[in-house]
Parts: sequence; structure tokens; C-alpha cells
Amino acid sequence: MRRTERVFVENLGIHGFHGLFSEEKTLGQKFYADIECLIARTEPPSDAMKDAVDYGKLCDLAHDISASGPFNLVETLAERIGHGVMENFPLVKSVRVRIRKPKAPIRHFLDNVGVEITLERDAPSPG
Repeated sequence: MRRTERVFVENLGIHGFHGLFSEEKTLGQKFYADIECLIARTEPPSDAMKDAVDYGKLCDLAHDISASGPFNLVETLAERIGHGVMENFPLVKSVRVRIRKPKAPIRHFLDNVGVEITLERDAPSPG
């Protein structure tokens, strides 16, 4: 039997001072993050939190990384969150991080702009 396990957070609101313009760095703005983790297990899951990826801790991690900025680019924010997930959650085989910026300072009507990255652990070398 094949099994896929995903742990995800959608539409996490994060206030940050990220962007290229001085107003963005001074006033800050809201960003939205989606984090999706694919889980690798050798055994069936237990019913204990120690054997799970805590989505509350995923939210805390994203918030803390955003607060460690400012970053010029949302790509940097996404990358740092992705690496933070991989470093702190050994069960995660891959992570997808999507950052949306609903109030981007561009002259077009839109809902969001943003970036999405995916990070995967390297497969173990044979032999």
C-alpha cells in the first residue's frame, strides 16, 4: 500500500517589512504564506505529537523568520522559511513555500503577487 502524508498551513498572515521601497521597509505590510510538507516515514504514524510535524511550530517558524528581516525580496523570505523547515523537522522529505504579497506597489489591479519554492532532501547515495 502506497501512502502519502502532507502537513500544511494555508493563508498564514505575516506582517513584515520586506520589499525594495523605503515605504515598505518603514510601514511594513501583510504577507500570506502557504507551507506544505511531504512527510517521509519508515513506520506507520503513531498517535503522539513527537512523531508528527507540528503545524503550530511551522507557523511560529515562518513568523520568526519574517521578523528576522527585512528582506528585499519575497524570494529570500520563502527560501529562509523552506530551509528553516528542513532544518527543524527531520520527518519532512520536501517542503513547498508560497509567499503572496497582496499590496505590491505596482500599478495593476490584482489579488496577489508572489513566489513559490520547493526544497527536497537529497536522496541518500547508493552503497
